[in-house]
Amino acid sequence: MARIFHCADIHLDSPFSLVSPKEAEQRKRELRAAFTSALMFAKQQKSELLFISGDLFDCEYVTRDTKEMLVSELGKLKECRIFISPGNHDPYNDASPYKTIDFPENVHIFGEEKECVCIDELGVDVYGVGFGTAVYSKSPVVGYRIKNPDRINILVCHGELSNPLSTNGPITKNEIAASGFDYIALGHAHKPSGVLCENGVYYAYPGCIEGRGFDETGYKGALYGTVEKGKVHLNFETFSKRRYEIISIDIDVIQSRAQALEHIRSQIRSYNSDTALRIILTGRVAEGFLISEGEIGKGMGFPYRLEIKDRTTLEPDFGELEQSSTLKGVFYRFMREHMDNCTPASEEYYIALQALKYGLCALDERNVIDFGEYEI
Repeated sequence: MARIFHCADIHLDSPFSLVSPKEAEQRKRELRAAFTSALMFAKQQKSELLFISGDLFDCEYVTRDTKEMLVSELGKLKECRIFISPGNHDPYNDASPYKTIDFPENVHIFGEEKECVCIDELGVDVYGVGFGTAVYSKSPVVGYRIKNPDRINILVCHGELSNPLSTNGPITKNEIAASGFDYIALGHAHKPSGVLCENGVYYAYPGCIEGRGFDETGYKGALYGTVEKGKVHLNFETFSKRRYEIISIDIDVIQSRAQALEHIRSQIRSYNSDTALRIILTGRVAEGFLISEGEIGKGMGFPYRLEIKDRTTLEPDFGELEQSSTLKGVFYRFMREHMDNCTPASEEYYIALQALKYGLCALDERNVIDFGEYEI
């Protein structure tokens, strides 16, 4: 039996380009902190083997602080054998940071050639391969010859499951089933898969260790536990410092802004200051009924970052506006005439509908600058 720790897709030095420079620097520090927390946990668990299944780095450029942190933290796990399989973001080539960092002796980096490292004291053979370029069209799971089926055989690799046309190491379940490994430590998918099994071969994606955007929702972490012949017991541990979440809130037929705000606040009470929250508003609203992020609240008890996507539909008192001689009435009739000439449910129609809503809000002296871009 071997005690293992399995992580992947760390993406150190990710630019976090969608936020302000100040927040980006903070998120970079938090990403490094999540990784160091994971390594500390692996040490506390007395892990004998640690696997990083690709994309340790986000690109070939790595800051000096990150390099120093990496060498220092990995060096603290002297009793643990560490195996890294470079992925599509950090391929092992002449421009790779793997060539410029002086890793501790307990770290093994797999290159383009498939290889096996025998660990006799544990009765474990660790196999692996790394990407040599950002494009890897072969399966990283096939092409090995198990040297000793009686030992614990583990494969560490980066690849994409169930997409035969992938350029990121395409893998099929049939290949996993026929591989003969006891455990395959995969990387590439940023959502944890849980421990899966094909024909007695266990495999898993731990997911990324820190979400970096709304396409990576939820708390993130890594896997730890034991591997033995015919048995794999792994648990998921959270290490992410923050999380991204998306929720949909229906404000249909709510009559006032105050009621709508209170309803939204009641729906987001479980999200605290470690969360970046995207709220998708749906339902029918009256004229002038737009809500900005600042109106919901901030500080303790609220997400540290709020984003609103307004997908409500407008239902003002059309009869009154039809007869009104005010500027609102003129604007409404002009927009209705334009909408009547649009194909129903078309993109042009929905853009016009949104323009009508924003225009009526502006004419009600509502500030619409911070409402964000409308999405179809």
